[in-house]
Amino acid sequence: MKNLSMKKIMKKEQGFTLLELLVVITLLAILSVGALVAYEGVGDNAQATAAANNTAGADRAIRNYKAVTLNYPNQWDSLVTTTGATPAFLATQTTAKFANLALPVSAAANDFRDTLDQRIEGVGIGELQARLITAATPNVEPNLQHNEGALGASALTDVVEDDFDNFTNLSILPTFGTVACSVNGVAMAAVKLDGTTPIAAADGQRQNAINDALGTQQCNLVLALGFGHDAAHSTNTSSVAIATAPTFVSKNINPAKNYARYVALFHVGADTVAPLNDITVDELFAKPRLLAVVDTEGNAIDENIAKQNP
Repeated sequence: MKNLSMKKIMKKEQGFTLLELLVVITLLAILSVGALVAYEGVGDNAQATAAANNTAGADRAIRNYKAVTLNYPNQWDSLVTTTGATPAFLATQTTAKFANLALPVSAAANDFRDTLDQRIEGVGIGELQARLITAATPNVEPNLQHNEGALGASALTDVVEDDFDNFTNLSILPTFGTVACSVNGVAMAAVKLDGTTPIAAADGQRQNAINDALGTQQCNLVLALGFGHDAAHSTNTSSVAIATAPTFVSKNINPAKNYARYVALFHVGADTVAPLNDITVDELFAKPRLLAVVDTEGNAIDENIAKQNP
């Protein structure tokens, strides 16, 4: 009996068989793969959630400020240099969504550009901040490249803050649909910031997707202005001050390398007279309106929400 009992004990102490070990290893592998699948995309979802919240927050803050003060914040960032070139620190995802439009300074009082200037200033946007050069200023964060205060002695040669009417080039959201548009009789020679030209029908449809009220068969002039450091700080004296301009982060936009501010789209004019292919001075809005706020890649709130559940 004693020998039999010892044999049983020895058998128990032999441990797992090779088959049992293989089964355990297989189960662990399956569980680990399941965990990886469950974890995959968590970072992207978190970024999409933050982007959606920041887009909505910036939009709401700007509209609240406008409702209380009757003005929009001042000192917005231009996405193009004073000559219409593309700053080197803009990511390709940004330059693919926005465009440059050359509009000469006013030649006479109340002409198209002078009237546009009056309407923009009438809602509080008295100054734009633009780069004079495409290269980034060394040792200055991309989000502060438009801020004179951050540039020190380089300010006079790298960046300028000036009256809206003194800029010959503006950044816009391509909205020209499937018709050949012009401004005050001059054909739109708009080129996307990534160099793509001409503006395609899909670019017009892009604007229509952001706001369905603007159809692709109509010429619309929509300014794209970065809601940067100084735009937020220009609200400091208000009871609805905007503490800071939010930063956008994604797998494509790195704030350490790229401009990463949210972009406000201002609808300033539309052709309402057939054949709907020329925006005249009479078709500029008396009060430019905030169309939407999009992230640095040009995505609207709904698109960021959709990215949370790919």
